Amino acid sequence: MQKAEPTNHPLPSRRRIVNSVCLMALLLVSLAGAASASDKWQLLTTPAPTPYLDVMLLMPDGSVMMLSANDNQTWVKLSPDAYGSYVNGTWSTVGPMNIPRLYFASQVLQDGRVWVTGGEYTGPYYDSNIAGSGEIYNPATNTWTWTANYPICQPGPRTVNVTSDVVLSAGSPVVTGIYSTDRIQPGWSVTGGGIPAGTQVVSVDSAKQVTISNNATASGPSTVRFRGRTSTCVGDEPSALLPGGNILVGSIFTPTPYIYSLATNTYRPAATKVNSDRSDEEGWVVLDDGRVLNYDLFASVSKNNGYAELYDPVANAWTDISPANGVARGTLPVLTSAALGFELGPPLRLLDGRIMVVGANQHTALYTPSSNTWAPGPDMIAPLSNAFGTLTANYGADDAPAAALPNGHLIIGTDAGPNPVVLAGTTTAGSPVVTGIPSTAGLQAYWGVSGTGIARGSQIASVDSANQVTLTFNATASGTANITYGGVFSSPMVLFDFDPNTGTMTPMNAPDPNLPYIPAFITRMLVLPTGQLLFNDSSNQPWVYTPDGAPPDSARPVISSVTANGDGSYTLAGTQLNGQSAGAAYGDDAQMNENYPIVRLQTAMPHDAICDPNAHNCRVYYARTSNWSSVAVGGGSTPQTVKFTLPAGIPSGKYKLTVTGAGVSSTPVQFDVP
Repeated sequence: MQKAEPTNHPLPSRRRIVNSVCLMALLLVSLAGAASASDKWQLLTTPAPTPYLDVMLLMPDGSVMMLSANDNQTWVKLSPDAYGSYVNGTWSTVGPMNIPRLYFASQVLQDGRVWVTGGEYTGPYYDSNIAGSGEIYNPATNTWTWTANYPICQPGPRTVNVTSDVVLSAGSPVVTGIYSTDRIQPGWSVTGGGIPAGTQVVSVDSAKQVTISNNATASGPSTVRFRGRTSTCVGDEPSALLPGGNILVGSIFTPTPYIYSLATNTYRPAATKVNSDRSDEEGWVVLDDGRVLNYDLFASVSKNNGYAELYDPVANAWTDISPANGVARGTLPVLTSAALGFELGPPLRLLDGRIMVVGANQHTALYTPSSNTWAPGPDMIAPLSNAFGTLTANYGADDAPAAALPNGHLIIGTDAGPNPVVLAGTTTAGSPVVTGIPSTAGLQAYWGVSGTGIARGSQIASVDSANQVTLTFNATASGTANITYGGVFSSPMVLFDFDPNTGTMTPMNAPDPNLPYIPAFITRMLVLPTGQLLFNDSSNQPWVYTPDGAPPDSARPVISSVTANGDGSYTLAGTQLNGQSAGAAYGDDAQMNENYPIVRLQTAMPHDAICDPNAHNCRVYYARTSNWSSVAVGGGSTPQTVKFTLPAGIPSGKYKLTVTGAGVSSTPVQFDVP
């Protein structure tokens, strides 16, 4: 399901989604300040140099790249301060992508570059084109380079309307001053003031000019519409980094994903899924042995039973692990529905090796690879309140983030999407007021509203009383009928804390004042090398959450040796260097995997002394890692290596060196910088 419907305008749809709520919420943040946060939650001291933020990627040098949701093309970078604090970190601007992209696949590569492909909305008009293009960012040159296009596209399934202000000349077929000719094709129809009926595009001459089949009948500025069909390829699809410099990329149309080779810049088909499920809306999770788990959401919904399978990159084969087919033990719940747009929540590995798949409905599922067993996890239930009453409501991750903390807990983003409310109400044509509602308890402003007499696109503007609401549009008819309030992508957002030791799912009391007004899909999470959670609510001032507890020693990376390579670089050898999970995950696109080693050095402290970034009692430096030997998680006692180079300007002396994978850090070892 599309997460938003952009207009044909250079500004992304997210502006439309958040402007009505997040501008108010941003004011609330500025008024509340850090003083309103508990000790565990802190606002970043300095806002980002862009109004909104989207995808977050942990880079191999410890910095965090974040996509600007203001233009969906510019990236900014957060770097920790000299004492290791991300809260007090500094911002810089990264080179922009070749085109704007919204909801796309992404991976940090073993050589330190960043790969992205597709996009549910791309280009200057943000039409829902499901683009097939990709590009790679090189931090060394701060530039983006095109990659090969995704090979499987469907020609013309979508009609695109491109509306632009142009300049016409009477008697001439040349149209100039177009905002962008991106995706406009010969044969598309052209309509508007000064354009004769039946006009089509003959040729696309430049980035701002086309030639049409009839001469214009007027001169000067005009607003015209170009309308036609365009190919769709790969949009908000899952991806997974495979061994050997390959990336598994889902297919929105077929049950056969594709493998992208970084070495050859080519795609080739992977094996076809056992349950013939296309990859649209799926999320993937990597297991200890490098296999990739996939929840077959379309098969699960159509058959009203849970289905899943595993991809083996070595054998290039999918294996069914569905209890319904008799090839796995236990029970696998259905985790989404057509009413929820076939959305799905994020999958993540737990410290004990189990996999949790979070549903877009209130359900979750737990998979134990060692016994090939599925079991229902705890449901996500929390109060839903307004001034006129409280409901016990279902919450779901209908395209939402989650993160695995070093202490083993999962933090899961949800909203009230799986909790639509159907109530009788009376409408009056030409009036936005709905009366005679049995009870408005729990109804929320900005919820979508649909039903007989309700104008398309209506939302709740205000909940006026126990029996009345006001909508954003006037009713189209008078009468009494059942009206639906809420549904997929409905606020408020609620964060849940899953404790795998007790099996409990508990709503968190997060101090972010934006959460009551936003859906979960516009938020992102990332686990920092400090073990803290970076939470992005789509504003320009993310939060940092510091959890209690520490990982068990058995889960920590272990450093066995650090060897100089003779060229200024070093090789670190050990076990469990990638951590125990991907760190962070999302419902389908926005892969923010952190299962690779991060090397941190801090100035040596006296025995048992604590390096406190707030006390400024030690300096912290991040090396730049590359060529990590494994792309899996966990790893047990299997030897692993990673190469790193020291940051420029680091003073010589004795340091404590730590390697961190997805927020889980090793015991420090002494390291001498010559």
